[in-house]
Amino acid sequence: MSESLSVSVVVPVHRGERFLGAALESVASQTCRVLETIVVIDGPTDASDQIASAAGARVLVRERGGVASARNAGVRAASGSLIAFLDQDDVWQPQKLGRQLERMRSLPPVDIVLCHMKAQLLPGTPRPEWLPSEWERAPQTAFIPSAWLVRKELFDEVGPFDEKLEIACDSDWLARAKDCGRATDMLADSLLLWRVHGSNASYDRVTMERELLGVLRRTAARQRQAAVR
Repeated sequence: MSESLSVSVVVPVHRGERFLGAALESVASQTCRVLETIVVIDGPTDASDQIASAAGARVLVRERGGVASARNAGVRAASGSLIAFLDQDDVWQPQKLGRQLERMRSLPPVDIVLCHMKAQLLPGTPRPEWLPSEWERAPQTAFIPSAWLVRKELFDEVGPFDEKLEIACDSDWLARAKDCGRATDMLADSLLLWRVHGSNASYDRVTMERELLGVLRRTAARQRQAAVR
């Protein structure tokens, strides 16, 4: 008998009205059933809540707390056995969740399924120096949350996203999941479109590099501690 699985989609949003409609349309276009879509409005400043409501999403409106806090709120509210995150400015291919569910149900069992992605530089956006042109031409391995499908139970073991981190909370969480011995698989399929538009968090290279360095240091410390047990 195949495993019974249900998917809750969590979409953290801050000033996302320009992009949110397309993101939610890509959820509605999935070839598999989605149990619920939870849009977490992290500091209401625009019409994102109206866009989400019109799309039939469950909307949580809260004071501004950052993307880690918004994702944590979505996970706490979710009732599905699996969590799929989608950032407000990303778009899924229609087969994204279906392909990941297939892998979740197959052997050997895994706890996290990732996928490949392509980048799309939106019209009028100058190419940032950190974006290689080949990222638009060929699929790239994706570790950003929009590429994840995760068993909800992992959050009990790994813990929530670190709300002290502005950008690297996802890298930190994946590193902690790996150190817990949780199995991860990467699909070869390119199932995610990462849209670059001039206001992505990736533009803040100073904060990103500082936080990633901290993640690496904490990961090394955990692994040293585990090695001496």
